[in-house]
Amino acid sequence: MGTLKIKVCGLTTINQAIALEAMGVDCIGFIFYAPSKRYVLNTLSLEDIRTFTPSHAKKVGVLVNEPVENVIHIVKEAGLDMVQLHGDEDLEYYEQLRSQLSHASLHNVQLIKVFRVGDKMPDIVPFENVADYYLFDTDSKLYGGTGAHFNWELLKGNIIGKPYFLSGGIGSNDIGGIEVMKKTKAGSDLFALDINSQFEIEPGNKNIEKIKSFIDALI
Repeated sequence: MGTLKIKVCGLTTINQAIALEAMGVDCIGFIFYAPSKRYVLNTLSLEDIRTFTPSHAKKVGVLVNEPVENVIHIVKEAGLDMVQLHGDEDLEYYEQLRSQLSHASLHNVQLIKVFRVGDKMPDIVPFENVADYYLFDTDSKLYGGTGAHFNWELLKGNIIGKPYFLSGGIGSNDIGGIEVMKKTKAGSDLFALDINSQFEIEPGNKNIEKIKSFIDALI
C-alpha cells in the first residue's frame, strides 16, 4: 500500500488550515456540531471556510444527526469536498443525502461513514454502497473527540473492503502500532489516519510542529 493520508480534524482558524495544507496534510476537518469544544462556527463563518481554497487538501465537514437540508446548506456555503457523518444516521438518511447532493449538483462530494467502536466490531456491510469511505473511532456518548483509543485488535482480522480512516486518540506514540496495523488484513484498506486531540495546545488550537514531526516519523 502507498503512503497513508493524514486528516487533521477540529480546525478553528484558517491560518492553521493554511499551514497544514502547506505541510502536505491531505484532509482538513471542520466540526459543525455545536456541543463540540471545536465547533467551528464559534470562530469562523461558512464564508470564511469557503474562501479557504486549498490546492490539494480536501475540506471535510463533520456533522452529527443534522437534518439533510442543513447538510446541503453547509456543504454548499462552505465549499466542502467531503462530509463525515458522525452520528446515528441510518441507511435511509444516506440515500436521501446522496439524492439531495445530486439534485444540488454536488455529485462530487464524498461521504465518510463513521463507526464508533466499543467492545465489538460494528456491522459495516449495510453501508458499503452508500459511503465512499469508512472511519473507525472510539465509541462515546459525545460522538467522538474522546482522545481515547479503541481496541484495534477488533479491526485487524477483518477485510474492510473499503478505504477507511483510523481515528480515536492517535498520537506520536502510535507509530509502531500503525506499522503493525498496516500488515494485517484490515491494513490493506487503511487509507488515512485521523488526528486531533493529541496534537493540540488547547481544543481547536493545533500544535503544528508536533503534527509535522508525526508526519515525518511516518514516512
